[in-house]
Amino acid sequence: MDFLENIEDVYNELDESAPTQSTDDTAYMRSEFCDEHVLEDITTSAVQEFFESDEIRQPPYGQANLEQREQYLKGFYNKFNELTGYTNNLHFRKGMEPNNLGAFNPATKQIELNADLLLENDPQTVMETIMHESRHAYQDFAINNPEQVSVEKETLNLWEYNFNNYISPEFDFEAYVNQPVEADANDFSERMFSEGFCNAA
Repeated sequence: MDFLENIEDVYNELDESAPTQSTDDTAYMRSEFCDEHVLEDITTSAVQEFFESDEIRQPPYGQANLEQREQYLKGFYNKFNELTGYTNNLHFRKGMEPNNLGAFNPATKQIELNADLLLENDPQTVMETIMHESRHAYQDFAINNPEQVSVEKETLNLWEYNFNNYISPEFDFEAYVNQPVEADANDFSERMFSEGFCNAA
């Protein structure tokens, strides 16, 4: 669940059925400026709405088939991506390695998720993975467009250095988890899920 893990595989093994998307700037960023607090509010609200909707939608997530679950999750993703637009598309791909939950592709601005995540009746893992990879998309955008985000320059420099000196989990898993871009994405996804879920309770 990282920014560059198996990125060559992402380029070479994209499911042919996946839709291709434009990568022009208008598709990539829809708002002129995004404050981090606004981004967090949008994301936690999307989590909250997902669970509140699940109380009345038929079938609920845990009883839905895989196609329905995918649509529910894409609706969740669209809720917080519609304003910012840091990514172009969310795609579930079959055949990914079990330990590879997902990846953000910086070339296409697309997120790919392991389709096996849809097999779990509890949506927490897949929702956190969506937010984790979306956070990598935000990090990528922030580095390349510092004037359009509220991230401090020191943090942007740290993220950029980390991406240029990325630690693969196969090389050193502990260092991989603790490197700045992964620690930030993990913190973001876990906090947003926890806050949104609690607000819905």
